Amino acid sequence: MIMRVLVTSLLVLIIVPLTLFQTANAEDGPQIILRSSFVDSEGRTNVVGTVRNFGPTPAQVTVGVKTNDGSELMTPTYGRTIWPLTDSPFKFVLEPGTEQTGETFIAETVESGGVQHNALVLTYDGMAVGDEKAFVGKIRNTGPFEFHNISVFAAVHSPDHKFQLDTVRSNVIATIKPGEEAEFIAVPDPIIKSDVLYYSCAGLDFDAPITTVETADGEFIAFSMNALAEVSRIRHDNATDSLIFSVRHYLPDGGPLNLKIPQVAQDHIVAVSIDGNVEEQAVVKGDGKTLSIDILLPKGQHEVVVQGVRNIPELPLALIALAALTSLVVIVTKSKAAFKVS
Repeated sequence: MIMRVLVTSLLVLIIVPLTLFQTANAEDGPQIILRSSFVDSEGRTNVVGTVRNFGPTPAQVTVGVKTNDGSELMTPTYGRTIWPLTDSPFKFVLEPGTEQTGETFIAETVESGGVQHNALVLTYDGMAVGDEKAFVGKIRNTGPFEFHNISVFAAVHSPDHKFQLDTVRSNVIATIKPGEEAEFIAVPDPIIKSDVLYYSCAGLDFDAPITTVETADGEFIAFSMNALAEVSRIRHDNATDSLIFSVRHYLPDGGPLNLKIPQVAQDHIVAVSIDGNVEEQAVVKGDGKTLSIDILLPKGQHEVVVQGVRNIPELPLALIALAALTSLVVIVTKSKAAFKVS
């Protein structure tokens, strides 16, 4: 079964991008790469398509379509943020009597900030399943915090790989806690299901998580992160009091990342390292409540360590030895006093 999933996924990845790039505009930024339409059983025209972000930064995209009554309808893509070199489908459902009079177009593109938390892992076979020709799979939360209102979206394709038949969105999963796994299902419109072979451009839509990381002693450290970057494997190391994460900036030459954590003392000191090397250029500022840490990331994938997030001082070995010796002297003194004969 594992081999079947891998083989199917590879087939979809190999076949689909070739078609997509043939129809894409060479201009940087989001572009509509697939367009199609069909009339459902209620006589409504369904206008579907997919947007790919060819730009270097994430974007929020609104798609438009003109109709025969002179109006222009607008809709966001199913994925609220389209990350660089990823896709998000869209869908218009026009009421009976309303017809599309021109090609769908990108009405608005807004650069999106924030971080892509690469913590929700999709497992699925892209081939349609059962009589409903459904798109089914599982989502696992590998991150340290909860995700809410999660749904999966995908583009629906026929055996000839040339057209997008439909756009689907799964059931909404209210919450996935760290370490949990949930199942999803999405079904195409019944009128076109006989032509459905596989699904592509699968992605996730969810509410921005409240970012916290648990410590070994059961406490939680709240933090916020802002960067045009993909972040994964966030964790806290109790022995060094460090927040550790893997990060890849989307800009070709790297770029800035800002991390905010609670400031627990006026003399709260943190140390930043990238791939084991101390980052002396990191800028740390505190306002008494929040510590703001600005880091300039090089290009590529890196591991960042921010030490001292809870401001727990590390005692030098000499001080630890002195403390132990002092404790021993106190114990011996008390023992002598207890057995002293007057």
